[in-house]
Amino acid sequence: MKRLSLLLVLLLGLASCQHTDVVEEDQQIIYSGQTNEYAIVSDFNPSSTRNYHGTYLGSFDMIEVGSELIERSKSHFDVKEFFLAEGHVIDNESLSALVRRESSTNPYGLNPVSGSQFDIGTGVILDDPVLVADIIEVDFYQSQDNELRLAGMSVAIVLNQVQIIETSTSITVHEIEDERILQYAMDVGRKLESYLRTLSQVGDIPIYIGLYSTRSVDSTLPGNFIGDGYFVARSGQFNKVHQKWLIFPSNEATMLDGNASSFFSGFKQTVQTLLPESSGVMGKGRFDNDELKHLKIDVHMVAKTFMEIKATTQIIAQMIQRFENSKVHVLVEIKTLNNTIAIIERIPHQDKVSVTYINV
Repeated sequence: MKRLSLLLVLLLGLASCQHTDVVEEDQQIIYSGQTNEYAIVSDFNPSSTRNYHGTYLGSFDMIEVGSELIERSKSHFDVKEFFLAEGHVIDNESLSALVRRESSTNPYGLNPVSGSQFDIGTGVILDDPVLVADIIEVDFYQSQDNELRLAGMSVAIVLNQVQIIETSTSITVHEIEDERILQYAMDVGRKLESYLRTLSQVGDIPIYIGLYSTRSVDSTLPGNFIGDGYFVARSGQFNKVHQKWLIFPSNEATMLDGNASSFFSGFKQTVQTLLPESSGVMGKGRFDNDELKHLKIDVHMVAKTFMEIKATTQIIAQMIQRFENSKVHVLVEIKTLNNTIAIIERIPHQDKVSVTYINV
Protein backbone atom coordinates (compact mmCIF):
# COMPACT_ATOMS: atom_id res chain seq x y z
CA MET A 1 0.00 0.00 0.00
CA LYS A 2 1.47 3.35 -1.02
CA ARG A 3 0.21 6.86 -0.54
CA LEU A 4 0.74 8.63 -3.82
CA SER A 5 0.64 12.36 -4.35
CA LEU A 6 -0.77 12.68 -7.83
CA LEU A 7 -0.65 15.68 -10.14
CA LEU A 8 -3.41 15.36 -12.72
CA VAL A 9 -2.64 16.98 -16.05
CA LEU A 10 -5.67 17.19 -18.32
CA LEU A 11 -4.96 17.49 -22.02
CA LEU A 12 -7.38 19.40 -24.27
CA GLY A 13 -9.98 17.65 -26.36
CA LEU A 14 -10.72 14.67 -24.15
CA ALA A 15 -12.88 12.22 -26.12
CA SER A 16 -13.95 8.66 -25.55
CA CYS A 17 -12.66 6.04 -27.96
CA GLN A 18 -12.41 2.30 -28.29
CA HIS A 19 -9.20 0.93 -26.78
CA THR A 20 -6.43 -0.04 -29.19
CA ASP A 21 -2.66 -0.34 -28.98
CA VAL A 22 -2.42 3.38 -29.84
CA VAL A 23 -3.46 6.05 -27.32
CA GLU A 24 -4.45 9.37 -28.86
CA GLU A 25 -3.08 12.66 -27.60
CA ASP A 26 -6.48 13.58 -26.16
CA GLN A 27 -6.13 11.02 -23.38
CA GLN A 28 -5.18 11.84 -19.79
CA ILE A 29 -1.79 11.40 -18.15
CA ILE A 30 -1.49 11.15 -14.38
CA TYR A 31 1.95 12.13 -13.13
CA SER A 32 3.21 10.88 -9.78
CA GLY A 33 4.61 13.28 -7.21
CA GLN A 34 7.11 10.62 -6.10
CA THR A 35 10.37 9.58 -7.67
CA ASN A 36 10.73 6.20 -9.37
CA GLU A 37 7.02 5.94 -10.11
CA TYR A 38 5.31 5.61 -13.48
CA ALA A 39 3.15 8.29 -15.02
CA ILE A 40 -0.18 6.62 -15.76
CA VAL A 41 -2.19 6.60 -18.98
CA SER A 42 -5.81 6.83 -17.93
CA ASP A 43 -8.49 6.63 -20.59
CA PHE A 44 -11.10 5.80 -17.95
CA ASN A 45 -11.93 2.61 -19.82
CA PRO A 46 -11.89 -0.12 -17.13
CA SER A 47 -10.51 -3.50 -18.08
CA SER A 48 -13.17 -5.95 -19.23
CA THR A 49 -11.58 -8.53 -16.91
CA ARG A 50 -12.04 -6.52 -13.70
CA ASN A 51 -15.07 -8.47 -12.48
CA TYR A 52 -13.25 -11.78 -12.85
CA HIS A 53 -10.31 -10.51 -10.77
CA GLY A 54 -12.66 -9.21 -8.10
CA THR A 55 -14.31 -12.63 -7.79
CA TYR A 56 -11.31 -14.93 -7.57
CA LEU A 57 -8.58 -12.90 -5.85
CA GLY A 58 -8.59 -12.31 -2.10
CA SER A 59 -7.97 -8.74 -0.94
CA PHE A 60 -4.40 -9.44 0.22
CA ASP A 61 -3.43 -11.05 -3.08
CA MET A 62 -5.26 -8.48 -5.21
CA ILE A 63 -3.07 -5.72 -3.76
CA GLU A 64 0.15 -7.70 -3.53
CA VAL A 65 0.15 -9.22 -7.01
CA GLY A 66 -0.72 -5.90 -8.64
CA SER A 67 1.72 -3.71 -6.74
CA GLU A 68 4.58 -6.21 -6.95
CA LEU A 69 3.99 -6.82 -10.66
CA ILE A 70 4.50 -3.10 -11.25
CA GLU A 71 7.55 -2.94 -8.97
CA ARG A 72 9.19 -5.93 -10.64
CA SER A 73 8.46 -4.45 -14.07
CA LYS A 74 10.65 -1.45 -13.28
CA SER A 75 13.75 -3.55 -13.94
CA HIS A 76 12.64 -3.89 -17.56
CA PHE A 77 10.48 -0.83 -18.31
CA ASP A 78 12.18 2.39 -17.17
CA VAL A 79 9.82 4.73 -15.30
CA LYS A 80 11.34 7.67 -17.22
CA GLU A 81 10.66 6.14 -20.62
CA PHE A 82 7.34 4.29 -20.28
CA PHE A 83 3.79 5.22 -19.29
CA LEU A 84 1.80 2.70 -17.25
CA ALA A 85 -1.77 1.70 -18.14
CA GLU A 86 -4.48 -0.76 -17.18
CA GLY A 87 -4.15 -4.02 -19.09
CA HIS A 88 -6.37 -4.27 -22.18
CA VAL A 89 -4.60 -6.82 -24.38
CA ILE A 90 -6.19 -9.82 -22.65
CA ASP A 91 -9.93 -9.23 -22.82
CA ASN A 92 -12.60 -11.06 -20.86
CA GLU A 93 -13.18 -13.68 -23.54
CA SER A 94 -9.46 -14.42 -23.83
CA LEU A 95 -9.02 -14.60 -20.05
CA SER A 96 -11.92 -17.02 -19.73
CA ALA A 97 -10.32 -19.30 -22.32
CA LEU A 98 -6.85 -19.08 -20.79
CA VAL A 99 -7.96 -20.09 -17.28
CA ARG A 100 -10.01 -23.02 -18.60
CA ARG A 101 -8.60 -26.46 -19.20
CA GLU A 102 -6.51 -27.26 -22.25
CA SER A 103 -8.48 -29.15 -24.88
CA SER A 104 -8.62 -29.73 -28.61
CA THR A 105 -10.87 -26.68 -28.92
CA ASN A 106 -8.93 -24.63 -26.37
CA PRO A 107 -5.23 -25.33 -27.06
CA TYR A 108 -3.99 -22.34 -25.05
CA GLY A 109 -5.88 -23.29 -21.88
CA LEU A 110 -3.45 -23.10 -18.96
CA ASN A 111 -5.12 -25.63 -16.67
CA PRO A 112 -4.53 -29.39 -17.05
CA VAL A 113 -6.65 -31.31 -19.53
CA SER A 114 -9.83 -32.89 -18.20
CA GLY A 115 -9.24 -36.34 -16.71
CA SER A 116 -5.56 -35.71 -15.92
CA GLN A 117 -3.70 -36.44 -12.70
CA PHE A 118 -1.14 -34.21 -11.02
CA ASP A 119 1.67 -35.30 -8.67
CA ILE A 120 2.09 -32.56 -6.06
CA GLY A 121 5.61 -33.77 -5.18
CA THR A 122 4.80 -35.52 -1.91
CA GLY A 123 3.51 -38.74 -3.39
CA VAL A 124 -0.06 -37.46 -3.43
CA ILE A 125 -1.80 -37.55 -6.80
CA LEU A 126 -4.64 -35.09 -7.43
CA ASP A 127 -7.37 -35.65 -9.99
CA ASP A 128 -8.26 -32.70 -12.23
CA PRO A 129 -6.73 -29.90 -10.13
CA VAL A 130 -7.30 -26.26 -11.06
CA LEU A 131 -3.79 -24.81 -10.88
CA VAL A 132 -4.13 -21.46 -12.68
CA ALA A 133 -6.59 -19.09 -10.99
CA ASP A 134 -6.11 -15.78 -12.77
CA ILE A 135 -3.94 -13.63 -15.03
CA ILE A 136 -3.20 -10.01 -14.14
CA GLU A 137 -1.99 -7.57 -16.82
CA VAL A 138 -0.56 -4.07 -16.98
CA ASP A 139 0.57 -2.32 -20.18
CA PHE A 140 3.39 0.08 -21.00
CA TYR A 141 3.29 2.85 -23.61
CA GLN A 142 5.90 5.05 -25.23
CA SER A 143 5.52 8.28 -27.16
CA GLN A 144 6.01 7.86 -30.91
CA ASP A 145 5.01 10.45 -33.54
CA ASN A 146 2.95 12.41 -31.02
CA GLU A 147 1.03 9.30 -30.00
CA LEU A 148 1.40 6.84 -27.16
CA ARG A 149 1.88 3.34 -28.55
CA LEU A 150 1.88 -0.01 -26.78
CA ALA A 151 5.56 -0.80 -26.23
CA GLY A 152 5.53 -3.54 -23.59
CA MET A 153 3.36 -5.50 -21.20
CA SER A 154 3.63 -7.33 -17.90
CA VAL A 155 1.44 -10.22 -16.81
CA ALA A 156 1.27 -12.29 -13.66
CA ILE A 157 0.00 -15.86 -13.70
CA VAL A 158 -1.76 -16.53 -10.38
CA LEU A 159 -1.44 -20.14 -9.23
CA ASN A 160 -3.31 -22.20 -6.66
CA GLN A 161 -0.49 -23.83 -4.72
CA VAL A 162 -2.91 -24.85 -1.96
CA GLN A 163 -5.50 -27.35 -3.17
CA ILE A 164 -8.65 -27.90 -1.11
CA ILE A 165 -10.50 -31.16 -1.77
CA GLU A 166 -14.06 -31.25 -0.44
CA THR A 167 -16.28 -34.30 -0.22
CA SER A 168 -19.60 -34.88 1.50
CA THR A 169 -17.78 -36.06 4.63
CA SER A 170 -14.42 -34.28 4.72
CA ILE A 171 -12.23 -31.37 3.67
CA THR A 172 -8.60 -32.14 2.82
CA VAL A 173 -5.93 -29.51 2.21
CA HIS A 174 -2.86 -30.28 0.09
CA GLU A 175 0.03 -27.91 -0.60
CA ILE A 176 1.95 -28.50 -3.81
CA GLU A 177 5.72 -28.58 -3.30
CA ASP A 178 7.52 -25.41 -4.37
CA GLU A 179 9.60 -26.98 -7.14
CA ARG A 180 6.60 -28.79 -8.57
CA ILE A 181 4.36 -25.72 -8.80
CA LEU A 182 7.28 -23.69 -10.16
CA GLN A 183 7.90 -26.17 -12.97
CA TYR A 184 4.24 -26.18 -13.92
CA ALA A 185 4.14 -22.38 -13.78
CA MET A 186 7.15 -22.10 -16.09
CA ASP A 187 5.55 -24.49 -18.57
CA VAL A 188 2.27 -22.58 -18.77
CA GLY A 189 4.20 -19.30 -18.75
CA ARG A 190 5.86 -20.29 -22.03
CA LYS A 191 2.47 -21.26 -23.42
CA LEU A 192 1.02 -17.88 -22.42
CA GLU A 193 3.92 -16.04 -24.08
CA SER A 194 3.34 -18.02 -27.27
CA TYR A 195 -0.36 -17.14 -27.19
CA LEU A 196 0.30 -13.43 -26.67
CA ARG A 197 2.64 -13.42 -29.69
CA THR A 198 -0.29 -14.48 -31.88
CA LEU A 199 -2.11 -11.22 -31.10
CA SER A 200 -1.60 -8.45 -33.65
CA GLN A 201 -1.18 -5.70 -31.04
CA VAL A 202 1.58 -7.65 -29.27
CA GLY A 203 3.90 -8.88 -32.00
CA ASP A 204 7.50 -8.67 -30.80
CA ILE A 205 7.09 -6.16 -27.96
CA PRO A 206 8.88 -7.03 -24.69
CA ILE A 207 6.82 -9.11 -22.27
CA TYR A 208 7.53 -9.59 -18.58
CA ILE A 209 5.81 -12.62 -17.02
CA GLY A 210 5.65 -13.10 -13.26
CA LEU A 211 4.64 -16.37 -11.62
CA TYR A 212 2.64 -15.77 -8.44
CA SER A 213 1.62 -18.40 -5.90
CA THR A 214 -1.39 -17.64 -3.73
CA ARG A 215 -2.21 -19.38 -0.48
CA SER A 216 -5.72 -19.83 0.89
CA VAL A 217 -8.08 -16.90 0.33
CA ASP A 218 -8.62 -16.81 4.12
CA SER A 219 -4.91 -16.64 4.91
CA THR A 220 -3.58 -13.72 6.94
CA LEU A 221 -0.61 -13.47 4.57
CA PRO A 222 -0.61 -12.76 0.83
CA GLY A 223 1.09 -15.06 -1.62
CA ASN A 224 4.41 -14.37 -3.33
CA PHE A 225 6.22 -14.47 -6.65
CA ILE A 226 8.02 -17.76 -7.24
CA GLY A 227 9.49 -17.08 -10.68
CA ASP A 228 9.62 -14.65 -13.58
CA GLY A 229 10.91 -14.17 -17.08
CA TYR A 230 11.53 -11.33 -19.53
CA PHE A 231 10.91 -12.10 -23.19
CA VAL A 232 12.23 -9.89 -26.00
CA ALA A 233 11.68 -10.65 -29.68
CA ARG A 234 10.33 -14.10 -28.77
CA SER A 235 13.40 -15.11 -26.74
CA GLY A 236 13.84 -15.34 -22.98
CA GLN A 237 13.69 -17.75 -20.07
CA PHE A 238 12.17 -18.11 -16.61
CA ASN A 239 14.13 -17.89 -13.38
CA LYS A 240 13.27 -18.87 -9.83
CA VAL A 241 12.38 -16.02 -7.46
CA HIS A 242 13.09 -16.34 -3.74
CA GLN A 243 10.32 -14.39 -2.03
CA LYS A 244 8.13 -15.07 1.00
CA TRP A 245 6.00 -13.41 3.67
CA LEU A 246 6.57 -14.10 7.36
CA ILE A 247 4.71 -13.21 10.53
CA PHE A 248 6.42 -11.00 13.14
CA PRO A 249 7.34 -12.28 15.66
CA SER A 250 8.26 -15.78 14.47
CA ASN A 251 11.31 -18.01 14.69
CA GLU A 252 11.94 -17.84 10.94
CA ALA A 253 11.70 -14.04 10.87
CA THR A 254 14.17 -13.86 13.76
CA MET A 255 16.59 -16.18 11.96
CA LEU A 256 16.50 -14.07 8.78
CA ASP A 257 16.58 -10.62 10.41
CA GLY A 258 17.30 -10.54 14.12
CA ASN A 259 17.54 -6.74 14.20
CA ALA A 260 14.10 -6.26 12.68
CA SER A 261 12.64 -8.85 15.04
CA SER A 262 14.16 -7.09 18.05
CA PHE A 263 12.81 -3.76 16.81
CA PHE A 264 9.34 -5.22 16.39
CA SER A 265 9.37 -6.76 19.87
CA GLY A 266 10.33 -3.42 21.42
CA PHE A 267 7.79 -1.61 19.26
CA LYS A 268 5.01 -3.97 20.33
CA GLN A 269 5.89 -3.71 24.01
CA THR A 270 5.90 0.10 23.89
CA VAL A 271 2.58 0.37 22.05
CA GLN A 272 0.87 -2.05 24.41
CA THR A 273 1.75 0.14 27.42
CA LEU A 274 0.47 3.45 26.00
CA LEU A 275 -3.23 3.06 26.87
CA PRO A 276 -5.09 1.39 29.75
CA GLU A 277 -6.83 -1.02 27.37
CA SER A 278 -4.62 -3.55 25.65
CA SER A 279 -3.60 -2.74 22.08
CA GLY A 280 -3.15 -5.45 19.50
CA VAL A 281 0.03 -5.31 17.41
CA MET A 282 0.58 -7.62 14.45
CA GLY A 283 3.41 -7.57 11.94
CA LYS A 284 4.23 -9.24 8.65
CA GLY A 285 7.26 -8.86 6.44
CA ARG A 286 8.14 -9.69 2.86
CA PHE A 287 11.60 -11.12 2.28
CA ASP A 288 13.32 -11.15 -1.12
CA ASN A 289 16.36 -13.44 -1.25
CA ASP A 290 16.12 -13.66 2.57
CA GLU A 291 16.36 -9.86 2.90
CA LEU A 292 13.53 -7.89 4.49
CA LYS A 293 12.03 -5.50 1.94
CA HIS A 294 8.60 -4.61 3.31
CA LEU A 295 7.32 -4.47 6.90
CA LYS A 296 3.59 -4.01 7.50
CA ILE A 297 2.41 -3.41 11.08
CA ASP A 298 -1.23 -3.28 12.19
CA VAL A 299 -2.04 -1.57 15.48
CA HIS A 300 -5.50 -2.05 16.98
CA MET A 301 -6.21 0.36 19.85
CA VAL A 302 -9.21 1.57 21.83
CA ALA A 303 -9.06 5.38 21.68
CA LYS A 304 -11.36 7.51 23.81
CA THR A 305 -10.11 10.98 22.74
CA PHE A 306 -8.40 12.55 19.76
CA MET A 307 -5.38 13.34 21.93
CA GLU A 308 -4.92 9.63 22.57
CA ILE A 309 -4.93 9.06 18.82
CA LYS A 310 -2.53 11.92 18.13
CA ALA A 311 -0.09 11.03 20.92
CA THR A 312 -0.04 7.33 20.03
CA THR A 313 0.46 8.13 16.34
CA GLN A 314 3.35 10.51 17.01
CA ILE A 315 5.09 8.04 19.33
CA ILE A 316 4.76 5.30 16.71
CA ALA A 317 6.05 7.66 14.00
CA GLN A 318 9.14 8.43 16.11
CA MET A 319 9.84 4.72 16.58
CA ILE A 320 9.48 4.04 12.85
CA GLN A 321 11.84 6.90 12.06
CA ARG A 322 14.45 5.32 14.36
CA PHE A 323 14.24 1.95 12.61
CA GLU A 324 17.82 1.49 11.42
CA ASN A 325 17.32 -0.43 8.17
CA SER A 326 16.60 2.34 5.66
CA LYS A 327 16.18 -0.16 2.80
CA VAL A 328 12.88 -1.44 4.19
CA HIS A 329 9.52 0.00 3.21
CA VAL A 330 7.64 0.34 6.52
CA LEU A 331 3.90 0.85 6.71
CA VAL A 332 1.88 1.11 9.92
CA GLU A 333 -1.92 1.13 9.94
CA ILE A 334 -3.56 2.29 13.17
CA LYS A 335 -7.16 1.30 13.85
CA THR A 336 -9.66 1.93 16.60
CA LEU A 337 -12.88 -0.11 16.73
CA ASN A 338 -11.92 -1.58 13.32
CA ASN A 339 -11.79 1.86 11.68
CA THR A 340 -8.50 3.03 10.19
CA ILE A 341 -7.57 6.36 11.78
CA ALA A 342 -3.93 6.86 10.76
CA ILE A 343 -1.33 5.63 8.27
CA ILE A 344 2.39 5.98 8.97
CA GLU A 345 4.82 5.25 6.16
CA ARG A 346 8.55 5.36 5.60
CA ILE A 347 9.70 4.99 2.02
CA PRO A 348 13.01 3.14 1.48
CA HIS A 349 16.12 5.35 1.58
CA GLN A 350 14.19 8.28 3.07
CA ASP A 351 14.79 9.62 6.57
CA LYS A 352 11.39 11.15 7.25
CA VAL A 353 8.10 9.38 7.80
CA SER A 354 4.72 10.53 6.54
CA VAL A 355 1.64 10.57 8.77
CA THR A 356 -1.90 10.67 7.39
CA TYR A 357 -4.96 10.91 9.63
CA ILE A 358 -8.16 9.32 8.31
CA ASN A 359 -11.73 9.84 9.51
CA VAL A 360 -10.62 11.99 12.47
